[in-house]
Amino acid sequence: MKKYISLLSISLLFACSNANQEGENQSDSSKPYSENQLENLQISLDTVRVDVGDEIINATAYYGFGLSEDNKTIYFADGMNTEVHAYNLPELKLERRIAFEKDGPNQAPSFINFFQVLPNGEFLLASYNIQAVFNDQAEKVLNIKALPEEYDGLDESLSSLYGFIHVSPDKKLAISRPIEYRDASVGLAMMDIENKTGQMLPLPELEITKKFRSSFSQGGGTTTMGDNVTIQEVRNQLVIYSASTADIYIYDWNSKELKLIEFEHQLVPNQKSGDFPSEAGTREELMEIAQEIRSQVSFMGFLWDESRQQYFRFAVKQNGFLESGEPKKADWYLFSYDENFNLLGETKLDQLNNFFYQSFFYDGKIYNYLPVEEDPGFVIMTLNF
Repeated sequence: MKKYISLLSISLLFACSNANQEGENQSDSSKPYSENQLENLQISLDTVRVDVGDEIINATAYYGFGLSEDNKTIYFADGMNTEVHAYNLPELKLERRIAFEKDGPNQAPSFINFFQVLPNGEFLLASYNIQAVFNDQAEKVLNIKALPEEYDGLDESLSSLYGFIHVSPDKKLAISRPIEYRDASVGLAMMDIENKTGQMLPLPELEITKKFRSSFSQGGGTTTMGDNVTIQEVRNQLVIYSASTADIYIYDWNSKELKLIEFEHQLVPNQKSGDFPSEAGTREELMEIAQEIRSQVSFMGFLWDESRQQYFRFAVKQNGFLESGEPKKADWYLFSYDENFNLLGETKLDQLNNFFYQSFFYDGKIYNYLPVEEDPGFVIMTLNF
């Protein structure tokens, strides 16, 4: 029986660069801060191992996660094995593993490309050929069929509607981000599951994203690198964002309203700049273009802190590679916002050497998923300001 242990108990006080505190008038979407909330930010880190008992877990196979309604259980999708693993956060231990069927009426995707936790212990599992909602007994309760021909009003040329798909809490509506080919506009595909109707919601302020990605084609296959439009669910609403710009769209499930929120950060540029080839002649050229794009600030998703009733957001700027081929230390930034996305503070995290892409707030701390040897684990970040 593996026990919960604390591997590290360190208090690293990160020297944080202070942002300029002089505010300027901004649009109605978001107001700038008059006093930088993160001016004196200090961060401490603890790394913990999760107790999985006698179970054998592939801790590196998780692809997607979500919290329960009471925020006390974290669910991870094991995409390779078509399972969902539930972990008790207060006790940091494995509660159960839910195995889904590979065939029959309750057939689940053979590989989970997208995973969403819904109310009442239900999950959305999606791949290119199956998009459906299942309960915690692995029974299929709703078949979505995210295909454009299934929904009157959607252009049948739309592609990959299963990507970044999200279902409303009442399971009546689905929203996804189609793949944009060549001159196609950036937008959201809205699917009324009950009435089988659909429509496209344009995202004009995120069109900039297409300037910061490039593709290389060879042998009938295409590799694309650079920025993308991403959808995340936060507080019963969807945040639609891009690494290319600080500006975001919010879609509210209840009001069915899509709203643009613009930001005016003072520490970093609000969007990337420059011109990059949309197509590369070689794979090496594609890698070089991608690195140039990453050398500008890339904005990430939002983390909601229930204890403080505010959002936090990271951004990163990569700085190329050493002669040995190892990446140079990246520049990391942290921003804070109130519940209406008004900017409260920003700072550069000068001593942050790593970042964890599956992150969430629990009990006022940022939990960052990180396997510890062969077991699941978390790096827990405590913010003091």
